[in-house]
Amino acid sequence: MYVGRIVIVGHSQGRSFVAYRVSSRSFPNRRAEVRGQSIMVSPLDSADLARNPYIAYNCIRVGSNNVGDVAVVSNGTHTDMIMERIQDGQRPMDALTISLAAYGYERDELDTPRLAGVVRGDLAWLGIAKRDELRVREFHLEGALALMVATYEKTDFEATVLGGGSAGEIARRVFDLPLERPVCAAAALALPDESGYELAVYNPL
Repeated sequence: MYVGRIVIVGHSQGRSFVAYRVSSRSFPNRRAEVRGQSIMVSPLDSADLARNPYIAYNCIRVGSNNVGDVAVVSNGTHTDMIMERIQDGQRPMDALTISLAAYGYERDELDTPRLAGVVRGDLAWLGIAKRDELRVREFHLEGALALMVATYEKTDFEATVLGGGSAGEIARRVFDLPLERPVCAAAALALPDESGYELAVYNPL
């Protein structure tokens, strides 16, 4: 099954995490790279950006505000808007909803939905903006709960089995999900002392 991009929020060994996977038929020549407090997905050939402007973006950003540390994950440039709104003091639910509403679905030939997730402590928020629908939900994370949403086929919020003891392990497990056309993966896992997030990527090339 081909599901396109995948966003996951969850809990692993008592710590919150976000994860992301690029699956692509049209632009498989991409990689993920940790850049400070963010992870960027970009094409190996910059000429591909002229064909599709949606293929380069921060898929994960981590930061904090006066409430605590947060991690944001998405399949587009709305990652930045969500994080900036949270850092300005907006509630994650509101930041997610407003940002997805502002951007809407991608204006490509497939009307690709925009996906986004946020984790803070034992709370998570997951959202999707489709051509005809906008949904955002809050979840309480406990045990080994993880929830995912994808751009195609799996556009409902569904529970999945995923986790690991490091961000690198989670990124590899997201990449290895039995879904077609994996390209690269990324993850951010809260540190044991809750003083931030560990970031990691998995690129098969």
